[in-house]
Formats: sequence, structure tokens, C-alpha cells
Amino acid sequence: MKLTFKYPVYPTSTQEETLLAWLDHLCELQNSARHDRKVALEVEDRFVTLSEQQDKLTVAREKYEDFREVPQDFQNHALRRNDKAFTAFRKRCKEGAKKKGYPRYKKRVRSLTWSLRKYPKVVRRKTKDAEKQTIRVRENPIVETTFRHNRLKVPKLGEVKIRMHRPLEGDPKEVTLVKKASGWYAHITCELPDTRKVEPTDAIAVDVGTRHYLTTSEGEKEDNPRWYRTCEGLLHKHNQTLARRKKGSKRWYKAVHAVAYHHERTANKRKDFIGKLVYKLFHHQENNVLVAENLKVSNMVQNKHLSKSISDASWAKFFEWCVSIAERDGLHFHQVDPKNTSQTCSACGKKSPRKLSLAIRTFDCSFCGTVLDRDHNAALNILLRAACAHRGERWVTNLTEARNTNEARDAGLENAEQLSLLTLLTSPSL
Repeated sequence: MKLTFKYPVYPTSTQEETLLAWLDHLCELQNSARHDRKVALEVEDRFVTLSEQQDKLTVAREKYEDFREVPQDFQNHALRRNDKAFTAFRKRCKEGAKKKGYPRYKKRVRSLTWSLRKYPKVVRRKTKDAEKQTIRVRENPIVETTFRHNRLKVPKLGEVKIRMHRPLEGDPKEVTLVKKASGWYAHITCELPDTRKVEPTDAIAVDVGTRHYLTTSEGEKEDNPRWYRTCEGLLHKHNQTLARRKKGSKRWYKAVHAVAYHHERTANKRKDFIGKLVYKLFHHQENNVLVAENLKVSNMVQNKHLSKSISDASWAKFFEWCVSIAERDGLHFHQVDPKNTSQTCSACGKKSPRKLSLAIRTFDCSFCGTVLDRDHNAALNILLRAACAHRGERWVTNLTEARNTNEARDAGLENAEQLSLLTLLTSPSL
């Protein structure tokens, strides 16, 4: 399992000038590698491999001084990034995707990455003979100090101030320096042993929405903060200021920075809310299983009436955090088919004879008379859909099986409504 730790970095003015020059060089290198692949494909009808471009880089470093000034590891990672983009492009072409997504020309590069290499280290074991053993240890990029700031060792640049607000865990593999509107940040990727999954006992399902951010299967609702819409007026003011100023002037660059900083603050608020919400669902409410719908968010944002609200809610980021926190803490997160979860009664399992529009917020079953909030009903359906056929890590079921009366009777339940995930897992018949 990999875990990335993010720390603020404070380079000096001289170090920042060097880093910005390196970013410009990496941008030119990546665009040159893209152009090389494009010409080879159009003229020679062949694909250029990563090893071929790395060989050309070695020759360029021997010939040109400006190439030697930049650490070679930074350049290799830029070539790998370009190769990854072309590999994904060829994969989309083979799959026959509508949008092939040819790798674009880069106007700027905002990050540089280097790998942390391993070196042999002699370790003396505490035995009677005091035997020596040689092991390979990855170099530590952090130099600890007694002051507030530690030091980050950057190749060919020296030590840069870094604020270690939390200790590193695991074996650090690579470091990425990122330039944002609020400053520089170091992303240190560490490799940790996989956490063993806990036994699933307490489960909860969530139904995401735009009016309320989510509704749980227990009927609790989480308000939608609407980060982008709340700050949209201030963003409009920044854009007006940017439009009045002459492009390329110092005041124009200040306005560009203000717009970028505004977007970064909005994104940080969104990520902070989502992270705390996922942690609350798992740990504060003591649930070790979280179930949600497997939504195609990229298709849903094509709706011109809901695209802004869906993008503002960032459901894809919410699902991503659920996966990462479940993997980190050994918990369970599963997604089920979203088909008809809001159109079916959670009590009797009958589908509504007419399609319910989004304006209808209450589900009124015409068969059994159940009246529930629409989102609460959908969350119950999600939980029941996931609960039926839980076998290890396989979650395959449908609504009819989830409320099978014979299965409920064999489990010793009074009716099919009590066939929840917890009951199924603890039932001796299953």
C-alpha cells in the first residue's frame, strides 16, 4: 500500500528561481518528447519507446550544458509522464473510445519528481558472535533539526526548509515538489505493508445527491456546503479585475495569482469536508462497511442542468477517499449497481409504476403504502442490494434476492424487511 504525505516547503528566493528554471526546462523536454513521438507516428508509422527517448536524453546531457544543469532523475520522470500519456492514448484507441484524448501540448509544468535510491548498509546484529549483515536501505530525504523546520534534500539544489507537521510512515520511495498558488509543497510517497481487513460487522449505505450531500440508510442527512456556488460572487469579482488589466503586465499576473489562489482555497475546503465526512462515516459512527452506488460521474456531468452542482459536490473525489481510507485502515467499501435504487420500494421490493422525477422528494409506494424520503429509500435499497450475497469480497445481488421471504424465514427473521447486512453476516444459516 502506498501513502502520500504532503508538507509545505519554503525555498529561498535563489532556490525558487532555480526550481522555476527547472520547471521550464522540463516543460520544453516533455513537449519535445511529445513532438518526437508525433513525427515518428506520422512519418515513419511507428511508436517511439521510452528507452529510445532515454537514450537520446543521455546523448543530450553529454552534448549540452543546460541539460546537465538539471538532475537526470527529474528529466527521466518527465519522459515517463509523457510515455504514460501515450500509453493511455493507445489503449483508448484500441478500445474504440469516442474521445481518444491525444496528449496535449503543455504550456507549463508545475511539479518535478525524483526517486529515492537504495544503498547498502552494514547492520551489526545483537548476537554472541556479533555478526554483520548487509541490507539495502532507501535514502532518507529528510534531515531532522532541532528547529521548527527540518530540511529536505533536493538533488543539485541542497537542503530546503520543510515543515514536518506529522511524521513519515513506512519506506519513502519518491518525492514530488509541486508549485501552487499558495506556495511550494513536497509530496513524499511512502510504501507501507497492507493492512489486514477487519471482519465486517456494522454496515451503512449512503445515497449521494445535490440538495443534501448524502443520506444514510439510517435516515441521517448531511447538508451540501456548495463550496463553488458560495464563492462564485468573489470569483466573478476576481475575473472582472483580471479582464480590466493589460495582459502580460505585473498587475495582470497579480490578478491571475488571485484567481488561482481562490480556486485552490475552494478545492481545499471541498477536500477538507470530504475527508472529515468519510472519517465520520467509518470511525465516529463505528461502521466498518460503507456501501455506495457505482455512479458514472463523467457521464452525469453531461447534463447541462446539473453539471455545475455535480461538479461542485465532487462525488468522484468522495468515492476516491472512501477507497483510500478503507484500504489504509483495513475497512470495507463497496459499490453496487445504481439502477432503479430510487424507483423501488425498500419494504416490498416493487418498482414504482411511473418514473419519479427529481422534483418528487418523497417515495409513496402504491403497493404496500410505505412513505419514505426518496433519498432514505434509495440508501436502504443500496444496503439491501449489497447485503444479499456477501461472500468474502464478492458483493453480487439484486433487489429481488435481497428481500427473499424464504431466505428471511430460514434466517429466523420475522419479515423480509429485517434482512440487513448485519443480520446476514451473523446468521448461522449463512
